[in-house]
Amino acid sequence: MPSFLPKTLLLFCCMLVAFAETLTPSGSSPETSAAWVPAEGPPDVLYQTVEELRSFYKLTAGTRSSRKGGYSLTHADTSVELGPGARELRINGVDITLARPFMRDPDGKLLISREDWVYWIDPILRPLYIANRSAVDTVVIDAAHGGHDTGVACAANSEAQITLLTAQALRVELEKAGLRCFLTRTDDYFLSDRQRVDNSNSTPNAIFVSLHINSSNAAAEGPTVYVLSPSSIAQTERPGGTFACKSAALAYALQYALSSETRSSGGGCRHTHYNLLSSLSMPAVSIELGYASNAKEAAALCTPEYRSRLVSAIARGILNYTRATAPTATMPVMPSAPKKTTVQKDATREKLPNTKAKPDSSPDKRRNRRPRRKR
Repeated sequence: MPSFLPKTLLLFCCMLVAFAETLTPSGSSPETSAAWVPAEGPPDVLYQTVEELRSFYKLTAGTRSSRKGGYSLTHADTSVELGPGARELRINGVDITLARPFMRDPDGKLLISREDWVYWIDPILRPLYIANRSAVDTVVIDAAHGGHDTGVACAANSEAQITLLTAQALRVELEKAGLRCFLTRTDDYFLSDRQRVDNSNSTPNAIFVSLHINSSNAAAEGPTVYVLSPSSIAQTERPGGTFACKSAALAYALQYALSSETRSSGGGCRHTHYNLLSSLSMPAVSIELGYASNAKEAAALCTPEYRSRLVSAIARGILNYTRATAPTATMPVMPSAPKKTTVQKDATREKLPNTKAKPDSSPDKRRNRRPRRKR
């Protein structure tokens, strides 16, 4: 095993299939096992009770959540925390921003949307049941920006420079582990999204990882991993939607590793309408490595030492994903929760509904989209 991988990954790879198989009956699916019902709001959005979700995965309810105002469902080493925000979910310590807010039916039962159950929760809890699992032997590493498009300023460097350096280092680490790598750009030149897609889609048995740096307020920190929004999947016939479940499992594995390495929950796993992701014919994610708007983090991103830590975490996440979704896989994406992480406070977030509530007619609010960055 490559020297850069920690002993915990060796333990992870030795786990038995029993963990995943105890979550649900073999071959069952939430799409066929759950009776989906509409709730107030958009007529095409279907919901199911959280109790049905709990029963489906054989989780235990009523345990105390690590976050005030929320509550947990647990099973063995699996922890699913709901709330306290209306779109907040945490699986084994990794924050997930839901596509739709939690609702309550007329009887007061808490509801979760089909989109979030099918495209977020199930691929994370049961990667062994993702349809059409296939072996991955190649990673397309996309260093964002380049040339005249420098991205955000990050301390003494630019986003384009830092993402390229990170991509080059990541290629070295993954090749040590036996994976082939393809970089969308190898120097400081501009590529359009169309060029990145065309160059990547010809790569077989691959996954796509795009590297970026975020910018928000001075207090924001930590990595964030984005996948294609379910509403984008439903509204387009582009190839990206075909790989939604695989992309969700990949995003979770990456964010788990990054959160464990940086000891920051960051932005967790989120949805985006990023056009690049919707056009790719492979599982694809976009990683925001950190925040240029945070002076301390921006300075760290400019150092080889900190980037090396990020690279090692990304490599671990990718290797965990490839093992968990291989046709011969016998283990889940992640066996247990990472060490305690810091949580960013958001005073404007919606709260977990106490009574029947009407959802927004436009579910993907600005806070749930990929943050706008200076180009």
